Amino acid sequence: MTKLEKYIKKKGGVLSGDLARYIAKNQGISNAAARKRIQRLGSPIHKITGLFSDKKSFIYHADNYQKSEYFDDLVDAFKSDGKRCYAIINAIKYHHGLIPAEELPNYSISPVKLVSGHMKFSSLIEKLKKHNLIRETREGEYGLNISIAEQAAPNFRHIKGIELSKKLILQHFETWSKNIGLVSFKKGKNNHIVGGFQFAFTAPTYIDGLIGYSNKRKKPGFLVADILIGNITNEDAISFFIKKLAAIKASNPTLKLFPVLLVDGIGIKALNQLKSNGILVASIKELYGKDYSDLIKNLINTVTNAGAILKTEPEKYLSLMSKLTKLIDGKTNNLRGDLFELAVGFYFSKYSQSINIGKRVPVLDSIRSREIDVLAITENEVCSVECKGYNYPVDIDYIEEYLSEKVKEIRGWVSSRYPERRQRFEIWSTGGFTKEALKLLKETKSKVKKFDFDYLSQKEIKERANRLNSEKFKKILRDYYIKEIV
Repeated sequence: MTKLEKYIKKKGGVLSGDLARYIAKNQGISNAAARKRIQRLGSPIHKITGLFSDKKSFIYHADNYQKSEYFDDLVDAFKSDGKRCYAIINAIKYHHGLIPAEELPNYSISPVKLVSGHMKFSSLIEKLKKHNLIRETREGEYGLNISIAEQAAPNFRHIKGIELSKKLILQHFETWSKNIGLVSFKKGKNNHIVGGFQFAFTAPTYIDGLIGYSNKRKKPGFLVADILIGNITNEDAISFFIKKLAAIKASNPTLKLFPVLLVDGIGIKALNQLKSNGILVASIKELYGKDYSDLIKNLINTVTNAGAILKTEPEKYLSLMSKLTKLIDGKTNNLRGDLFELAVGFYFSKYSQSINIGKRVPVLDSIRSREIDVLAITENEVCSVECKGYNYPVDIDYIEEYLSEKVKEIRGWVSSRYPERRQRFEIWSTGGFTKEALKLLKETKSKVKKFDFDYLSQKEIKERANRLNSEKFKKILRDYYIKEIV
């Protein structure tokens, strides 16, 4: 092994520019000569190219590949000379290790559509996946390689609580901006593209100063907003927003933007950076009040600790749902469906020894996992419940996949974990089922012998609610899901 190979191996990984300066200094040659020597390096020395500024490359020894020091140095190299890659990694870290695939472009400084001089977001993601830096889950999320992640396993419930809260806040932000006349009526969109880049919320605005003209016709400006909640929001966290706006201004200087960053707390330095770049910082507490801010915290906590709360402190859940009822209308109706699993979990908590909401279980002989909406365990039975709390019927395609794949894979985990207990599967749908789906469900219920199976539409859900004999629970179902509860 040469001295240079030993040096690279000791470093874990090094940028070509830094390596050239080291060679030039230690061998008394010019930087140009040092760079040519780097170009001639071959196995066991390897390079990652195309992801760094000024055509730099990341140089590493084969013995270090995919080891912790390799990833540490690679992330440091992204931070200094690969901003677009670092923005992706930092966004996933900020979101506690997992982020929905449709949301990740919001936190990127790479365009979703082709913009001259920029690598497209999709191309960047493929390169990061190729180098085993990020992974895509079956559930449609992006996570980090375990060597980069700051925690061994994501807290899925906490992540879901934050995601639901973000949806609610963005929906109320749209209502607020519409009510004060800032944006056009019914024109707001989530995870939408403006100037080639994606934002969490966008809407055209005709406010004076934001209007442009094209062939003497008015051309609206755009309100563009992203959201950062549930973590420390410092200069590192907000840098993507500033860089994204700068990229749009450089590539499309006539486009007028009104940029807003929604936060639940922010450091002074980050706040000053945003203000100096002409960005409106909208604090959740200041925008909607302390009660609203406290409710969001309560929502995150309840979703995070749903199983324990439903089993030991169900009044907390009932109180949360009562308060949310006052906030949920129009587009925010989707939150009802997202929280239906808590309502079903409340029901089963009265009959079970233990209850788990949104539990992810490993699929045997696979790196994938499956989520169980409600897992209720008694002395003799393990019940896995699928929850669909929406106002439209579940179709045949969903039921076929649920029965052929999800039930099968969850059964494998239950059999290995609770081999002595009877298995039961149920699917609850407040919107019912299509005729084709209903036919398959009836056939399945009559045929299966190895486990118990049932499906519930509004009629059966009402019967279960009446059996529970909880007036508060019935009120939650009436307010959210089913009007005709006795």
